[in-house]
Amino acid sequence: MPGTLTDVGYEELEEAVGPENATREPSVLDCYAFQSFSNIEETAPWVHRPVAVVLPGSTKEVQAVVRACNRNGLKFKAFSTGWGAHAGPGTDGVVQVDLRRMNRIIDIDEKNMYAIIEPYAICAQVQAEVLKKGMNLHIVGAGCGTSPLASCTSMDGTGWSGLTTGYNCRNVLGVEWVLPSGEVLTLGSPGSGLGWFSGDGPGPSLRGIMRGFFGARSGIGIFTRIAVKLYNWPGPEQPEVVGTLDDLEVEVPDNFKTYLCIFPSFEAYADAAYMVGDNEIGYMLCKNSIGLVTAIFAPRLIKKLNGLGNLAALFNGAEHMFQFMIAASSPGELDYQETVLREIIDSTNGVLVDLSLVPPMHGMVWWGFVRGALPPLSFRTGGTMGTSFGTCESFDNAVNQSRIAARLKRKYIDRGGMFEDFADNAWGGVYEGTGHYGHQEELILFDARNPEHVRGVREYEKESAETTRDQCFGLGLGVMAFSAHFRDEVFGDSIYNYPHWQKRIKEEFDEGDAADSSFYI
Repeated sequence: MPGTLTDVGYEELEEAVGPENATREPSVLDCYAFQSFSNIEETAPWVHRPVAVVLPGSTKEVQAVVRACNRNGLKFKAFSTGWGAHAGPGTDGVVQVDLRRMNRIIDIDEKNMYAIIEPYAICAQVQAEVLKKGMNLHIVGAGCGTSPLASCTSMDGTGWSGLTTGYNCRNVLGVEWVLPSGEVLTLGSPGSGLGWFSGDGPGPSLRGIMRGFFGARSGIGIFTRIAVKLYNWPGPEQPEVVGTLDDLEVEVPDNFKTYLCIFPSFEAYADAAYMVGDNEIGYMLCKNSIGLVTAIFAPRLIKKLNGLGNLAALFNGAEHMFQFMIAASSPGELDYQETVLREIIDSTNGVLVDLSLVPPMHGMVWWGFVRGALPPLSFRTGGTMGTSFGTCESFDNAVNQSRIAARLKRKYIDRGGMFEDFADNAWGGVYEGTGHYGHQEELILFDARNPEHVRGVREYEKESAETTRDQCFGLGLGVMAFSAHFRDEVFGDSIYNYPHWQKRIKEEFDEGDAADSSFYI
């Protein structure tokens, strides 16, 4: 029977990685089947149970696993850190390829400013090493516990510091890629033995086929090694941090400043972002919504807000807000950037809150943003969260998405379909030094154990996807959790039958359909 793991097939998997690195123990398989972001399935928070789990330790072992799956009629699905349901099996008969043993930083090239890494070298690990050399990497919004390789090759890649560190869709350079056949394809300059500095050429680039915008999520193979672009870091090589998460203490360097920038309207908020980009100031510009901040620091409070209209209205006074960080290379540059920022705030009738005047909060916020340490706390409210909208566009478009999303969410909150988060719970910022490109995804907070929440979230996600299509926002981050079939159904006609062409690519690269493509966009 196709998709059934026989004793012979399991023995081949053991031979590929060693008996100690393979299992089909039911209790272990169940652990891999639990995923917090499985928020639209009837079985949430569970995804499909894998038939086996293997932990390869090298590219050769990954090749052996893929070939064993091909010989035995099994599918494979890889993950680096497993952050999300899209990392788990989307169907039955899948071997889960856990890449945690491949956790090395192979090389850091200071001259050309890149690091060569394996799948489980997480952001915090890479950052700790590159800060010592005066560089930093882009950490996506999912936080420092995620894999840069995963966001660069197989997922969306936007985070707090995108104003200066771009976004990981474009930060990927050379790539080592195990195809669904088990062959290895090396993209860019390393394919010619010229180093890892480029992911394109000589000749046509395969970046669009490799990842497109959102990535294939192991739908067309497994990525085992990449070079990720690094950026200048004017801060300390080893910041002295005491404590953990929201209880930490750290001394902020004199050349850094962090602010809250609050505006009277969405329009003023977007205008300020454009001005920041046009004037080329700042290290970070990102909206961390008041709903999410409250969920992180006061999870019990946010559960009690339904029906407390006056308190919710008070919080909504900070609806049009972003956080802003300056990282200057000299005292003169710091003075210049502060002066420009104050002029921008004045011209948009905003309010500037200088967090350096509140030392404990300044250090916590500064390091939280630099490190990307806070996202796991988002789960404290109800055990899980989800997202919607989030198309990368001009910032006026992105801000309009968060405005429409808040109105749409309100009716589901009021009927008890998710937690109260003031409806405004947008997250995101601007990228590559300009306000002309950015995103705002609308987060949702819910309890997957509550049937009303599961039903409300499922209905909201469907309506938000249809609204994204009908408002011509484009295909956003918020629909990444849906199955490929649902995305085809909602978006296919509006994006020039794009799914048809992706299926053609899939057939060309994976004729036997060995790679689980349930979440392949």
